Amino acid sequence: MENKQLDVIEYKQQDDEIDLFELFASLMQQWRWLVGITVIGMLLSITIALLKPKQYEVSTQVAVPNAADVAAVITRGYGKQTTKSLFAEYYQNLNSAEELHQFIKVGGWLEKLYPEKADGASEAEMFSSLSDDLSITILAPIKEKDKANEPSPDLLAITLWSKDEQVAANFLNNYVTKSNSRVLEKLRLNGQLSRDFEVERIQSEIALLRNNAKKVRLLAIQKQERSNEEKIKELLQAIDLLTDKFDLDTESVLVVLKEALTLAQVMKVKVPKTIESFTKSNLARAEINITTRSQEDLFLMGADYLEGRVKIIESRQNKAPYIKEISVFKKQIEEVRNDVGLAALKSRKSDDPYITELPALLKKLDKLQKLSFDFTGVKLYRLDKKAAIDGKAEKPKRALIVAVGSIFAFFIAVFVALIRGAVKRRREG
Repeated sequence: MENKQLDVIEYKQQDDEIDLFELFASLMQQWRWLVGITVIGMLLSITIALLKPKQYEVSTQVAVPNAADVAAVITRGYGKQTTKSLFAEYYQNLNSAEELHQFIKVGGWLEKLYPEKADGASEAEMFSSLSDDLSITILAPIKEKDKANEPSPDLLAITLWSKDEQVAANFLNNYVTKSNSRVLEKLRLNGQLSRDFEVERIQSEIALLRNNAKKVRLLAIQKQERSNEEKIKELLQAIDLLTDKFDLDTESVLVVLKEALTLAQVMKVKVPKTIESFTKSNLARAEINITTRSQEDLFLMGADYLEGRVKIIESRQNKAPYIKEISVFKKQIEEVRNDVGLAALKSRKSDDPYITELPALLKKLDKLQKLSFDFTGVKLYRLDKKAAIDGKAEKPKRALIVAVGSIFAFFIAVFVALIRGAVKRRREG
């Protein structure tokens, strides 16, 4: 029993083994199929390779411009710009789908790049094809793995796949220059708008400063006028007080003179005498010089003198000449009324020279208004490599297509030959 089981196992093992000689012999018997299918596959691969249109990879490279190239933007435009920031803005414009759409629409590039689709495909389909064929790559600096955002570019490669190498080269060269023009136009418009806002702000600030200066001047005029009025009132009051005092003093003098006159008349003193003349009769008629100022001795001046003095005092019409302080006060009043400082404030046509902040603002305003925004000839890029034609198509790889197709056809032929050999052996068995 055990021997039978061993014979069965040995038979199965022999049955499972593949006889390579028999396999190759079977394949050789089907050589017509091998050769036929392989040749057909090779011919199909050659046909496909020949029928596939050539595709050219055209590229251009642009780099960060030199500082001198963007000096006009920095000096003639408005805003804080640097060489790096301007190139970054140029890169964003190149990557903008809206800017690309406008560029191809104006230049009719879709019909030039895809003439075979011009009649059958829609504009959206052709634009989608262009978006797939066009790529913009940052060559430098290389993005670090742990960085989420792309670095600010220093060198860009713009690549386009096309069936027409010349059209692709023209497209890239024009796209580079038109993007530059578009960015400059945006810089000009945005700069002018920002400049106008800044000019308006400065003008408003200047107007406010001038208005405040005018208000301060008017308040100063009012204050000075009130001060002058008060001063004039004080001086006039002082004059009135002096006049009143003079009147009182005059009345007092008249009282004294009249009393002395009465006494002189009683004493029958008509001309000035001394007190000794009353005791020395020989000197009664002698003329003397009065040296005393005593009120008690005033009658000695004589009735004639005293009577004349009273008449003169009572006949006075103008008291001012007898009060020396009045002329001083009147002079002061005249000076106050003709206040030179007040007259200067009233006659001032402009307060600009007295506004300390104004010169700096006017200088800044003048500088802003002189900005020309003339960016003629400015390039926001440096052309590192111009798009050009070399006549070498990168696609299709015809040799590779033929090789792959031939190998694939050979394996199919082997498979078919093995199947036919197995079917043949089964029929013969």
